[in-house]
Amino acid sequence: MGESRAFFNLPPGCRFLEDGEEVDLRQWKESLISCGDHLARALREYVEMGFECLLEPVDPAELEGCSHCYRAGGDPVFRVYIR
Repeated sequence: MGESRAFFNLPPGCRFLEDGEEVDLRQWKESLISCGDHLARALREYVEMGFECLLEPVDPAELEGCSHCYRAGGDPVFRVYIR
């Protein structure tokens, strides 16, 4: 997981879910699953709107639908929660 964070400059108000960290997800709303430039743009927009963001790493192999696209891109994939 560490290497997937190395390239990623999170905007203020956004953070990664730490390994083993327990979070009451009833306080958060799942917003999207994304990666790369799309993820970066979405996080900036959420912060501009005043949201906090929590990012959880996702294994693309576990995703339905567009998992092929995520794997082909090679970027780490994250589930984003906002509040």
